[in-house]
Amino acid sequence: MSQQRLSPLMKVAVLAIAAVIAGVWMYTSRGNTTGPDSESAKAPAVAEVGDCVQNKGTDDEPDMEVIGCSDAKAEYKVASKFENECEPGQSRFEQTRNGRVQFAMCLTKV
Repeated sequence: MSQQRLSPLMKVAVLAIAAVIAGVWMYTSRGNTTGPDSESAKAPAVAEVGDCVQNKGTDDEPDMEVIGCSDAKAEYKVASKFENECEPGQSRFEQTRNGRVQFAMCLTKV
């Protein structure tokens, strides 16, 4: 019985396809926030209406973290989530991934 061997061109094609699949998987799984981690309880995505948050970043580069409303560091209270527009006087915070809005919330000053 003779064995069929892959031609060198076919081997390169198989490796290229495998590399593309691996690259797509790495790109799409990067920054995945669905898995639990030690910081997940503080992540702004888990904030509920009525929760308070602190901006540990800047106005241009916010880094929001859920914090107790009784904490002196609390800056904002979540007024609503997933709204297209906020009420006058409220600030809007959006978290994006790959250029798409993952969630948004309207905030009032504490």
